[in-house]
Amino acid sequence: MFKMKYPNLFKPLRLGSVTLRNRIMSAPQGFLHLDAESLPTQAAAAFYEEKARGGAAVVTVGEGYVDTVHGIDIPKGIHLDTDDCIGGLSLLADAINKHGAVASMELQHAGMYASESYANGNPIYAPVERMGEGTKAGARLHGVRIPEMPEKVILDTIEKFAGAALRCKKAGFGMVLVHGGHGWLLNQMMSPVINTRSDKWGGSLENRMRMPIAVCDRIKEVCGRDFLIDFRFSAADVCNPGGYRPEDGIEMARMIDGHVDLIHCSVGNHEVEESFVVVHPSMFLEDACNLKYAKEVKKHVKTPVVAVGAFSDPQLMEDTLAKGEVDVIAMARGLIADPDFPRKVRCGKEEDINRCLRCYQCFSGLLDTRQFCCAINPVIGRELENKFETTAYDRKKVLVAGGGIGGMEAALEAAKRGHEVILAEKTGKLGGVLLCESDVSFKKNLDIYLTAQARRVMEHPCITVRLNTEATKELAEEIAPDAIIAALGARSVVPAFIPGYDRENVAAAEKVYYDHSMAGRKVVILGGGLVGCELGIHLALHKRDVTILEMAPEPNFAGNMLHGEAVMAQIGIHGIHLMTNTRAVEIKESGVTADGPDGELFVEADTVIYAVGQKPLSDEAEELRFCAPEFYTIGDCGVPANIAKATKEAYYAARDIGRI
Repeated sequence: MFKMKYPNLFKPLRLGSVTLRNRIMSAPQGFLHLDAESLPTQAAAAFYEEKARGGAAVVTVGEGYVDTVHGIDIPKGIHLDTDDCIGGLSLLADAINKHGAVASMELQHAGMYASESYANGNPIYAPVERMGEGTKAGARLHGVRIPEMPEKVILDTIEKFAGAALRCKKAGFGMVLVHGGHGWLLNQMMSPVINTRSDKWGGSLENRMRMPIAVCDRIKEVCGRDFLIDFRFSAADVCNPGGYRPEDGIEMARMIDGHVDLIHCSVGNHEVEESFVVVHPSMFLEDACNLKYAKEVKKHVKTPVVAVGAFSDPQLMEDTLAKGEVDVIAMARGLIADPDFPRKVRCGKEEDINRCLRCYQCFSGLLDTRQFCCAINPVIGRELENKFETTAYDRKKVLVAGGGIGGMEAALEAAKRGHEVILAEKTGKLGGVLLCESDVSFKKNLDIYLTAQARRVMEHPCITVRLNTEATKELAEEIAPDAIIAALGARSVVPAFIPGYDRENVAAAEKVYYDHSMAGRKVVILGGGLVGCELGIHLALHKRDVTILEMAPEPNFAGNMLHGEAVMAQIGIHGIHLMTNTRAVEIKESGVTADGPDGELFVEADTVIYAVGQKPLSDEAEELRFCAPEFYTIGDCGVPANIAKATKEAYYAARDIGRI
């Protein structure tokens, strides 16, 4: 008989006349690839549908703007202030509702950060008159005088929130998320620091909470008591020396208590650059790092409380709910990495979960292309094109050369599509070069992912694994495959151009990752890319004195600047010496002679570690090119890049096999 391992996580929650099927909510994510009228497309519907199919109780659509004249901060977001949106919204609602989830829409207004509205020539407002400032949306408003929001505009904005909610209801949504956090309009009005108005809309706590309460009450009046409101706010203005405290957040929650159906506790302000890696926790922070704020709010309110931020461990989530610390847990990146997280947990297949690496690849993709991507989920952002086709055109024999992250993904996808797969790995273990990071504390989810992928490969009935077997031309001739996927990876570049590179006190980053005891007390790392910087943090956590030398003016974070922000924060926290515009000239027994901005210098070191790049194993791949009718190169053996590139190339190479 089936025994439920996580009864609290899958206990229904009754909210008015609506029952949530479990306690897992998909937090708002804005799918910004919309049509010319900023309305949802079939691709957007498929994106949110995946989360509903995966078992989330609520799926929240992000970036819905209630006032596109005065309140938008980005070029693309769903416009909710005219009835023209209802058709597109119904497309989303149906995609979510038909799988048993509650469709929710985030209601947003940027207030004094409505930079896009300002750029379009429209007036924008702040709680009180002020000069524009900030690092993101606010950066475009520096030096701009932003007037105080008149009472008439406040009242009109309240109606706009209610009107947007009603349109969502008409389209089939059962809930709205009223965004009162992260520095947006309602949060600006709630803030004791920002809202110093002298009328009834500011100053005291009661007055500062008047507008968000009025918004929520008006939505209930217009949409009915059974239409649900999830009120998201920042329970603390973290990383902001001029922000408000957790005690203020508790008082705000007490004021909104009873006016909404869920109190959703996030943290931070999007315009405070340092808070990004806490609002969206980096890999360097502990799991559920912001739970402490929601726990405190829960003690002071009767409305069910939602916690959000770096939840990926089902047991931790179960224990949190069992203790009554919160009532619902919201996940965003966790359901990008694996939309089937709830379904897998409920069915007792938690070992098959692809846990979010917290690498910010999704955010970087969104910033660069306005479309989501994921380092370990190649389907994200491409749900529509992957929705139907599941089997191969024609069953083939496939040789996968290399058992790293790309090779394993290719083997699994090819086998899933019905091909016969032989995977050849020259070492005695699957996982590739990334196995060296298995003991790195902030890479634990990567280790879990590699272990899970290796198990899936080894257990799959259509995959034959040959360990300690190099993929050569002779092996290919023996197997006679119909297709070859070369996933051979790359090797570390040895800095033979630096005198002393072959000294005994010099080692490759990969070797030190495997055994940090190789590193002496003082360490110099040559190369300020992600490999070198992350290794520096790893060694600093093991009490090493670390200096990183980088020839370029800035560290190279391979285009992932958000992860770069998290890395730079850790470099500062751990006192790592990062020296840019500095080139190693010679490695000596006691350190490194270098050429820096101020001339020659000497950096003492017991151990010198090089992380100066990767050389693709392209020659080895070329040996296999004409050993099968179909041939594909993926991952680092083409152009060294990142996990996301290897995963995506592997997935689509496997899907392309057998087209003819």
